[in-house]
Amino acid sequence: MGQRSERARERVLELGADLGSIESFYHVPVLLAVMAFMLWLRVRDWQRFVRDGQVVFSGNDAWYHIRETSYVVRNWPSTMPFDPWTSFPTGTSVGQFGTLYDQLVATAALIVGLGSPTEHTVALTLLFAPAVLGTLVAVPTYLIGRRLGGRFGGLVGVVVLALSPSTFLGRSVVGFSDHHVAEAFFQVLAVAAMLAALAVAAREKPVYEQFAERDLDGLRPSLLWAALAGVAIALYILVWPPGVLLIGVLGTFFVVALPVEYLLGRTPEPTAIAGAVALSVATAVLLLVAALGFYQFEPFELGTTTYSLLQPGLALAVTAGCLFLAWFARQWDTRGRSRIGYPAAVGGLLAAGTLLAAVALPDLYAFVAGQLERVVGFGSTATSLTVGEAQPPFNTGDPFGAQVNQALGFLNRSYGLAFYTAAVGAALMLGRIALGRAGENRTGYLLVVVWALFMTAAALTQARFNYYLIVPVAVLNAFLVGQVLRALASAEANGETNPWDVEAYQLLVVFAVVLVIAVPLVVGSPTAPAYADARSNPGNGIVGWQGALDWLDEETPDVGTYAGGDEMAFYGSYDPPADGDFDYPNGAYGVLSWWDYGHWITQLGHRIPVANPFQQNAHQAANYLLATNESVANRRLADESEGVRYTMIDWKMADPGPRTKFFAPVVWYDANNRSFTDSQFRAALLSGQGRQAQFQAYVPNQRYYETMLSRLYNFHGSAAEVQPVVLDYERPRFNDDGSLAAASIPTGGNASPVRQFDNLSAARAFAAEEGTARVGGIGRVPQERVPALEHYRLVHATERTTRSRSLPAASQNWVKTFERVPGATVEGTGPPNSNVTASVTMRMPNGRDTFTYEQRARTDGEGRFTMGLPYSTTGYDNWSVEEGYTNVSVRAVGPYEFRTNPEVENGTATFDNVTLSVPEANVVGEAEGPLTAELTEQSVDVPTNATGNATNATGNATDATGNTSASTSETNATNGTGNASNGTGSGPGGENGTNASTADENASAANASALAAPAVRTGAAAAERRSIGPARAVGPPARTAR
Repeated sequence: MGQRSERARERVLELGADLGSIESFYHVPVLLAVMAFMLWLRVRDWQRFVRDGQVVFSGNDAWYHIRETSYVVRNWPSTMPFDPWTSFPTGTSVGQFGTLYDQLVATAALIVGLGSPTEHTVALTLLFAPAVLGTLVAVPTYLIGRRLGGRFGGLVGVVVLALSPSTFLGRSVVGFSDHHVAEAFFQVLAVAAMLAALAVAAREKPVYEQFAERDLDGLRPSLLWAALAGVAIALYILVWPPGVLLIGVLGTFFVVALPVEYLLGRTPEPTAIAGAVALSVATAVLLLVAALGFYQFEPFELGTTTYSLLQPGLALAVTAGCLFLAWFARQWDTRGRSRIGYPAAVGGLLAAGTLLAAVALPDLYAFVAGQLERVVGFGSTATSLTVGEAQPPFNTGDPFGAQVNQALGFLNRSYGLAFYTAAVGAALMLGRIALGRAGENRTGYLLVVVWALFMTAAALTQARFNYYLIVPVAVLNAFLVGQVLRALASAEANGETNPWDVEAYQLLVVFAVVLVIAVPLVVGSPTAPAYADARSNPGNGIVGWQGALDWLDEETPDVGTYAGGDEMAFYGSYDPPADGDFDYPNGAYGVLSWWDYGHWITQLGHRIPVANPFQQNAHQAANYLLATNESVANRRLADESEGVRYTMIDWKMADPGPRTKFFAPVVWYDANNRSFTDSQFRAALLSGQGRQAQFQAYVPNQRYYETMLSRLYNFHGSAAEVQPVVLDYERPRFNDDGSLAAASIPTGGNASPVRQFDNLSAARAFAAEEGTARVGGIGRVPQERVPALEHYRLVHATERTTRSRSLPAASQNWVKTFERVPGATVEGTGPPNSNVTASVTMRMPNGRDTFTYEQRARTDGEGRFTMGLPYSTTGYDNWSVEEGYTNVSVRAVGPYEFRTNPEVENGTATFDNVTLSVPEANVVGEAEGPLTAELTEQSVDVPTNATGNATNATGNATDATGNTSASTSETNATNGTGNASNGTGSGPGGENGTNASTADENASAANASALAAPAVRTGAAAAERRSIGPARAVGPPARTAR
C-alpha cells in the first residue's frame, strides 16, 4: 500500500507539473488557431476577385492604392509626389494615399516578386493585404487583453474580434484593399505601446529630479517604452494623416488622468513624463520623415487629410500640455492648496484657453471644432451624407428615439451582447479607479475607457469608424472575464489568475460569462462567416463598368496624343506645381463622370477623370450634369471645358429611382449660389395615406429631363418630344416652383398611375378633365419638348444592361460614353419660316439596337437655317485612334434626312426634304467650311387611312415604354410591391461610396415593375407594344444632297 500511495502521489505531482507546463503556454496554440481561423475567413473567396486573369478590387479607393503601390514598386521607397492623372485640369497630391501602407504593400510585393514583381503579383499582394493585416490585429488585441484580464481574458478578447460580424471584418476581407484595416492595426499597436509605457512609468515612477541628476539608469526603462510608444503613434499617422485623431484621444486622456492622479494623492509626474516623451518622439519622427521627403509634406496647409505641420504641431502641443500640468501640480503643492482644487483649476484653465482661442484665433478654433464634430461629434453635412462610408448608422432625418433604436440595432448586429458586456467592463474599470483598487493599472484603465468612448462616438458619427470600435469592445470583454476569474479563483500567481486552480462551479461561472459574450456572435444573424462571404466580392459596379473602361483604354487616344500630341507617362514622376495647377500638354484631356468612378477611370481606363473619390471637383461635376443648357454646362466646367473630351454616365447616375446615385449631384450642386431639393427633380409616388403611406416609386419632373445628365443618357443628345402618356395620381403635394413633390397612386380595382392615349390631344384632354394628372414625366417621356445637343455624341454603350429603378421598369445600358466634338456645321435652305428636322439612325455597338438622333431648326424669312450636328455618317476609319481621335462604336445606318412637317390637303401631303452624308472630318473639326443641304418640295398622295395609321403608330410607340415588363393582373402588381418591400436591406456593396446594394436594386426594380401594371390604354391600338420614339411620317425616299 505504501508503494502504491507513493506512486500515486508521484503521478499526481507529474500531472500537476504537466498542467502547469500547459498553463504556461496554452495561450500560444489557441491564439494561433484563432488567427488561422481569422485568415481563412478573410481569404477563402479570393478567387472571386480574379476575372479573366485580371485582379479586381471592391470599392473605389483600392483602385488608387494599386496605382500608388505600383509607383512605389518602381521607385522604392519613394511615394508619388504629385499625380496629374486625376483631378483634371489641375492634378492633385493626396496625403491619405501614397503612405506607409502603400510602402509596406510594395515592399511585400518586391519580396514576393524577388525584386522584380509583375503587375499581377503587385495586384495580388494588395488583394491579400487587408486579410493579412486584419489577422495581425489579433496580436496587439491579445497583448492589451492580457494586460487587462490575463491570458485567458486576452484570448476571449481575440475570440470576440474573430467572431464579430462588424465593419472591421467587412473592411479586412480579401479584395477590400483600402487603408482602413491598416489604420485599425496601427492604432491598436500604438495604444498597446502607450499602455505598456504607462505601466512601466507607474512601476518605475520617474520624476523631475532624476532628469536633473541625470539618473539615466533609473530613467532608461520609462524612456525606452515611452519612446517606442511615440514611434508607434508616428507610424499610425504615417499610415493615415487624419490619425491625429489618436493624438486628440491621448490629449483628452492626459487632461483627465493627470488631475485624477493628483486627486488620488499620487504625483502625476510619471504619467506626464511618459506622455511627454511619447508625443515628443512622435513629433520628431514625423518631422524627420518630412525632412527625408518620403511623403508630400504641406507645411503651410491646415488640414487633416495631408501631411502638414498639424500632425507634429498637435503632438508637440500635447507634449507641452503634459509638462505644464506636471509643473502646475508641483506649484499647487508648493503653495499648500487643497488637492481637490487642482482638477477644478485645470478645468478652468482649459475653458479659458478654449475661449481665448475662439476669440484670438477664430479660424483655427472653427477648424478644430469642425473636425471634432465631423469625426466624433455626431455631425454630418449634406455632402458628406452622399458618401456611403461617412454616413452615421441611423437616418439623420428621423426622430431622436428612432435614431437611438437604429444605432442600437447597428451595434447589436456588429457585436451582439459583447457591446453591453464591454460597457459593464468599462464601468468596472472606472469603479476600481474611484475606489482606489486599480493599483498601478489605474492610468491604463483610464486610457482604455477614454479610447473606447472616442471610438464609440466616432462609429456613431461615421459608420466606417466601427472598424476601430471592435478592439475596445474586445479588450473590455477581456477585462470583464479577467475580473470574473479574479473574483472566483482560489489562487493567483504573480497577479495573474491561475485557471487550473479553480473549483468546478467557478469554471461553470466563467464558462457562462464567456457564453453570454460569444454565443450571440455564433448563432446571431449574420454570423461572421456569412458576413465575410457577403462582403467578399468586387460588386456589380466594377463588373458593369469593365466594358466601358476597356473601350476607353483601347478606342480613345492615349492621354497627350489627342489630335496628334505626345503621350504622358502613366507612372511618371511629376513635381508638384508651385501654384497647384499642372501644365498639361496640348493633347491631354479629361473625362467627366461622377466622383465615385474617378479611380476606375484612372487605373482601368488610363484616362484623367475630372472628379474623383477624394470629392475633388465634385461641385463642378454636379453643376455640369444638372445644367439645362449646353453652353452653360460647358462654361460651368470653367478651365476644364476645353479639355474635357468625354463624359461617362452609368445608369445609377441617370436613373431617378431609389437607391441610385442621382440624388448625389443634387446635393453637390452650387452653381450661381443656387441649390435644389431632390423633389424638384423627381416626385415620390406613395400608396396609402397619412402614417400608413408607403413609398412605391419615383417619377421624374421636367427639371430632370432638361439636365445634361438626362439629355445625354436617355436621349443621346437628341431632341425629345412629349408623348401621349399620362401620369394619374391623387392627393398631390407641390414644390415652390410648381413641380410635383409627392402624390398617391390611384385607388380602385383597375386604377393605374400610367395611362396611355393614341394622341396628345386626347392625353391633354384627360389630364385637364382629371385635374390630378399630367402629360409626360414618366420614363423617358418629358412633360415638355427637350431640344437637341449640338456638340455631344454617344460613342459607346456597354452590352451589360440592368433594369431601371424608376417607373416604368425598363432595360438600360450600364454605362454610356459620350464625346464632346466641334460638330459639323450644316447650312441649308427650305421653305421660309418653317421647322426643319434633321434625323439620322444610329446603330448601337451590339449591332442590334438603334436609336434616332433628331434636331430641329427654324428657317428665317428667306428660308435659310443652320445646324450643328454631332454625329457623323461616313469616314470613321479616316480619323481613328491612330490619328489621335476616337474609334467610335456607335455608327450611322445611313445619311441624315432633313424634312419639313407635311401639310395634307385634298389627299396630298406636301413637304420638303433632302438627305446628307456628314463626314467624320467635319464632326471632329478637321474639315473646313460648312456642309450644305437644299431641301426641295415633294408631294405624295395620302391614302384615306394613312394619317390614322401614323397616329396609331405614335400611340403604339408610346404604349410600350409605359408598359415595359408590366404585370397583367392586380395580384401580380401587389406581389411585386410586396417583394420589393421584402427585398430592401444591406447588400454587399452597401458601405462603398454611394453604391446601392444588390437587394435594394432588386427591390426597386420590383416596385417599378409592380406599379407599371396594369397600364391603362385608351384607344384602338392598345394591343401593340413598341418602344417610345418619334413618329415618322409616311412619304417617298428623300432627295440626296450633293
